[in-house]
Amino acid sequence: MASNDSHTRVTYQENPGIMQNIQSSFAASLVGIGLVLTAFPVLYWNEGRAVQTSLSLDEGLRAVIPLHSINEINRKNQDKLVHLVGHLHTDKVEEMLKILRSWFFNKEWLSHIVNSHQFDNPHGHQNPTSMAVSSQTQEAAPVHVGAFTLSRGLISKIDEFHPLPAKSAPSGKDVKVVDGIFYHSLNGPYNPTVGDVRVRFSFAGFCGAAGSQLSEPMTVSIVARQHGGTLSYYRTQSGDTLELLYPGEMTAKEIFYAEHSANSVLTWVLRVVGWFLMFLGFLLMTSILTTLVSWLPIIREIVGLGVTLICFCLATSFSLVTIAIGWIAHRPVLGVALLAAAAVPFYLSRQRNRKNKESKY
Repeated sequence: MASNDSHTRVTYQENPGIMQNIQSSFAASLVGIGLVLTAFPVLYWNEGRAVQTSLSLDEGLRAVIPLHSINEINRKNQDKLVHLVGHLHTDKVEEMLKILRSWFFNKEWLSHIVNSHQFDNPHGHQNPTSMAVSSQTQEAAPVHVGAFTLSRGLISKIDEFHPLPAKSAPSGKDVKVVDGIFYHSLNGPYNPTVGDVRVRFSFAGFCGAAGSQLSEPMTVSIVARQHGGTLSYYRTQSGDTLELLYPGEMTAKEIFYAEHSANSVLTWVLRVVGWFLMFLGFLLMTSILTTLVSWLPIIREIVGLGVTLICFCLATSFSLVTIAIGWIAHRPVLGVALLAAAAVPFYLSRQRNRKNKESKY
């Protein structure tokens, strides 16, 4: 017997005919053309972004000035790119950042409302329509490292949050504390129902005194522009901005190496995305071929495999050409090498056709 929280819905769908499949293939071809046309600017923009970021990082590494003393401001470094390492401290509270999060219970704790009217069977499964407590992030200001004040951009890079357990519940409130988390529940925290609320705190960037029971003061390594007593973004001649902050003690070379690594990872991720858009686009554009032979059991597998291989080669070659065009102005040798690699499939195909013609005579 089915429970009250489940039900069964049976639907029927008619198998489409050959003409409907052909019409769907034509529509898919139009979508494929759009994907291929989208892939070209994505790949080209990504290479330009990667080159610009790489040049900006190289420029920053050449221009950065290490600060050996952070407790006094040297006016000679005004508007120059500087590197420093120090502890966070602030004028107000111990933790620099703290976040307040709340969840409703509906099979799971969530920090957003789920519209129960969109359920397949909403009867008896109503969710709350508003949040009793919303998630909030509060930041202390100003935040300092030595004699310098951090910009909002640098503060936003401190995002390693750690639990801040609650010790006691507010007096006069129907709230309980379990494992450092506040619970407002009708049936208790161990038997939650829809509409119950739980709240927990987290903090990032501890700015208290050394030896605190909560945490040690956070040490950060910064590369930024010194403008008066403030550290903010530095604009490179390549057009990018440098405003870097990493937890822990890192030299300027280590920071720029980490940025180069992150740039490389992002570049390859976008390359794969661009290639996949192109590959998927070619598959959709050629779907009409597989549709026309879909009623032939053996031939459709052979045609499908051949079309997939052709689309793979086309996507790879056109992606390499686009990437090469993006690099050829900055690194001609690399660009020419990529163009040569892109021509390999076409060269091999031409050689194979030539051998086939010679074998006939």
